Amino acid sequence: MTAFPEGFLDGVGGMVTGWAWLPADPARRLRVEVRFAPAEGDFHGGDHPEVALPVEAVAGQPRADLAATGKGDGCYGFTVPVPALFAGREHRVNVRLPDFPEARLLGTPRTAIVVLAPVILRTLEPNREDVDRLCGFLAEAVRLNGGTAATAVPDAAKIHGWAAASDRCWLVAERRGRIVGQCRVGPEWPVEPGTAALALGIELHPDVRGFGLGRELMMAAYRWAAGRCARMELAVLPHNARALRLYRALGYADLGPVPFPGTGEIHRRMAIPLPPYRPFGGVTLLV
Repeated sequence: MTAFPEGFLDGVGGMVTGWAWLPADPARRLRVEVRFAPAEGDFHGGDHPEVALPVEAVAGQPRADLAATGKGDGCYGFTVPVPALFAGREHRVNVRLPDFPEARLLGTPRTAIVVLAPVILRTLEPNREDVDRLCGFLAEAVRLNGGTAATAVPDAAKIHGWAAASDRCWLVAERRGRIVGQCRVGPEWPVEPGTAALALGIELHPDVRGFGLGRELMMAAYRWAAGRCARMELAVLPHNARALRLYRALGYADLGPVPFPGTGEIHRRMAIPLPPYRPFGGVTLLV
């Protein structure tokens, strides 16, 4: 057991939800402080708060998902309504544990987005600026989930080589000059050599999920891959219900379990046939 707390910021929007617990003392209900701050450029005139607005709560709500994964009695959830000053407008959310000032909840900080558009979807350029910005996006995604960027993010040379290759494509989605999603297509796992297929990998920043951007990225990837291969494949963790719903809705067929190289972690391998060639170009998405 660790003397350090664990937790995650699940969602922001009308309500801020998450959980926090202390494995060394499962009966203890931790205090949380949710801090609301204006998003850059979203507040105008005299209603701009000078400092972050803190709201305190206790992480003591029952969560069946936590109990099912062996986290004590599972009563470690918290829900905090968004203050009226920030309701209906973009804002930043962070969570602190007052009794553990050095602790950081995974998934923090986040931005609550009301209107996503406009988003620019385009191919990654094989230049230093684009590659560095993508590396930054990938590193932040890893950090939000508690991983280590040094081992989980491809190096700049590998990304540059991918972007410059004719048999691969790396798409990025940009919002207000910031990369918020990426989708890559190429001959990699879980595709088997000699099968005339390409693999698709996709990732969105948690802030932009739920707006339909993942579907738009995947459709753009289809347009690029059409005529270049017979089908597209991907691999997804079995418990990723949101992704599974999207892939099935798009017409992906389940090909069965496939282990991830190196770790052996089981994924679901899925595939979809591709149509003949269709032209692809960068596009502004209003989603």
